[in-house]
Amino acid sequence: MGVRLRTAMLAAALLVAGFALRAPFDQLRRYLIARCNDPVRLPRLAEESRVRFQPGARDCAARVAEMLPAALARIEQEQGRPFANPPTVAVYVSYEDYARAGGLGDASVAAVARSGYVLLSPTLCGDESERLAGVLAHELSHSHIFGWRRSWFAARPPSWFTEGLAVMVSGGGGAEGVDEAMAVRAMARGWAITIEDTGLWRDFGAIGFAAEPPPEIFGGDRFAGRQRLAYREAQMFVAWLRRIDPQGFARLLNRVENNESFKDSFVKIYGAGSSRRWSEFLAGVSR
Repeated sequence: MGVRLRTAMLAAALLVAGFALRAPFDQLRRYLIARCNDPVRLPRLAEESRVRFQPGARDCAARVAEMLPAALARIEQEQGRPFANPPTVAVYVSYEDYARAGGLGDASVAAVARSGYVLLSPTLCGDESERLAGVLAHELSHSHIFGWRRSWFAARPPSWFTEGLAVMVSGGGGAEGVDEAMAVRAMARGWAITIEDTGLWRDFGAIGFAAEPPPEIFGGDRFAGRQRLAYREAQMFVAWLRRIDPQGFARLLNRVENNESFKDSFVKIYGAGSSRRWSEFLAGVSR
């Protein structure tokens, strides 16, 4: 083998390895940035110590404080047990600071739950203030489920389940603007989400579609529209699972929060895999 060929092969291997490792390194980089911008440095709200805020966001923090007790009680009731650790909510006035602290590096995401905190974007205190209560409860659902899941090594539950659950228990938070009738029409046209048995740590918020919806149906904000359609379809499926077996659904949620395998638990409780039950759900929707 010639030197040039060996060099070319080595370069190709390094390129492939670079692409393979880029996502984990990017995730690690964002995590380290988030740790350096930990919300613990923000001042507490005097009237509600579980709320922290950036200077300039005090009025919004006060609104969050008013909503928080009812939201916490709602999530505990819906998800069947108290929070493992009482979550803290951080309210931001700077989009840049919020993006760094959230660990996603994306200021367009309205809220994120991580490391026992729920971080709220400035948009929820401004242009999207009508979403504040729903999104707060949505993220508290995530904080609840992952607060109990203390192992970094356990397989992550699929996003359709965690996001569908969060939309369901929050009364629609995260899927605003897409109602069930719109989701039914989308599924009838083949724009149904894909159902997997495990989630991905590197892409934990993404839900795929069997056939990608055309961008024009979402108007000016394709990302938000696509996400909210996916979340609404997931919510409908999760609600259906709870409706056909309320006790089994409660056991499934308990097993997931105890780091047990989602796939094995689902089959044990529902007698078939999640994709099989999804097919049954779609058949019912089409009728």
